Amino acid sequence: MQIEIVTPMGEKWRGEAVSVRARGAVGEVGVLPGHRDMLTALGVGVCSVMQTQHGDPLRMVLVEGYLQVSHRGDKVIIVTERAEQASEIDKDAARRDYDAARVALEAAREDVGSHAWRLKRFNVDLARARLELCGAL
Repeated sequence: MQIEIVTPMGEKWRGEAVSVRARGAVGEVGVLPGHRDMLTALGVGVCSVMQTQHGDPLRMVLVEGYLQVSHRGDKVIIVTERAEQASEIDKDAARRDYDAARVALEAAREDVGSHAWRLKRFNVDLARARLELCGAL
């Protein structure tokens, strides 16, 4: 499969892969060669691209966007607001961000469901994904 990961800043990664897994807006999404054509919304989470059957995956945090499968599963395009690899993340800063986001979310528990609460929940999800990618969670 040909995979492209694109952000507003340009192409983040392009290459061949045997599978892709990402956090969809309502759960995990997995794509293998031959997958039906589809378009789905992405949430915040770690994306894994297996370039070979038995190698280590390319992993990055994706911040919302869309995943499109086309050409009978031969092409996957991910358009995302942001894509970060572990080498781009400062573990200590990510830990501080996570701790601060959890405190802010806990303080907003009476506002569950409000726009402000959803933004705080997003910040926790992003900080958690960044820590997970770095192996610090």
